[in-house]
Amino acid sequence: MKLTKVDSLPALLSYYSDIWKKNWHDSIVITKKDLAPEHYQALGKKMIETYYQRYAPFDSDITIHTEMRLDFVLDDENKHKMIGYIDRLSRTRDGVYWIHDYKTSAHLPGQEDADNDRQLGLYHTGIQKRWPDIKEIKLVWHYLAFDRELVSSRSEETIARLIAETANLINNIESDEEFPSRESNLCEWCEYPDLCSMRKHFYTVEALPVNEYLSEPGVVLVNKYAELRQKAKEVDDEIEKVREAIIDYAQKEEMTQIKGSGHKVRVKFDKKLKFPGKSETERKELDDAIIEAGRWMEVSQLDTTALIGVIEGGLWDKELIDEVLKFGRIEESSSVYLSKLKDEEI
Repeated sequence: MKLTKVDSLPALLSYYSDIWKKNWHDSIVITKKDLAPEHYQALGKKMIETYYQRYAPFDSDITIHTEMRLDFVLDDENKHKMIGYIDRLSRTRDGVYWIHDYKTSAHLPGQEDADNDRQLGLYHTGIQKRWPDIKEIKLVWHYLAFDRELVSSRSEETIARLIAETANLINNIESDEEFPSRESNLCEWCEYPDLCSMRKHFYTVEALPVNEYLSEPGVVLVNKYAELRQKAKEVDDEIEKVREAIIDYAQKEEMTQIKGSGHKVRVKFDKKLKFPGKSETERKELDDAIIEAGRWMEVSQLDTTALIGVIEGGLWDKELIDEVLKFGRIEESSSVYLSKLKDEEI
């Protein structure tokens, strides 16, 4: 609401229709092949309608700013500078400031996701640093496709921990000398594919004529690798079928060794004790039973995968990370993964 003028729902829908027609063009890529532009236009219309019906006449708070830019620093030394944009900042009559973040996602997260979200916490930090006299700040995610709000807040302790973790993460990034590529849906819009280890070859070969493309060394190697992997899969499938037939034959004939023309196979039937894995529902009950008996340390082991995640994410303080890293080592490894090209990559 600006200058006390409240637009009607029909006026907003008409405006939405106009800007859709003005800005839509055929080069916009729809990744979900079973959906057409009309589906997305209809979804946008529905979001406007449900939001309007929920909050009209929009007099429950005062909008202070929309698309509000935040520039702030995390530390007193002005080392860790942050920039962000808040969708909408408002204040209710009871003096509470609300940071609104509008989401059009087709996925609805849980309350825990909102309570642990770094972005919302940094928004809170930026507003508090701009107006230190603000006593209470609420954070709200508006999931428009579901007509749902997820409201969250941050305590002083939580904000202090977030600032420390974020500063530590920035320090780790700035001190790093390697920046591995991370592929995502945004790669198609990147302006620097020739500098990226994951997109460089795509950039190199896309302009080649067919005869040169098919003989380009990288293309030849990948095609040969894919061909051999397919043959290997067919062989592995055949081996598994024969293996199952051998086991079935040995069980029926009560044999543990079978003779062939130039080879023999030995079949061993074992029974092994097994407990629930980490992803199974009974695992927590098993863990609790051993912990309550005071015997946990006799059977527990450090989860080094989780430890690496904590170190790389900068989730502990620097002193502890440095102490733990004394026991770490860097090992080089190589892996090759084969996958089909997406339609837009062909």
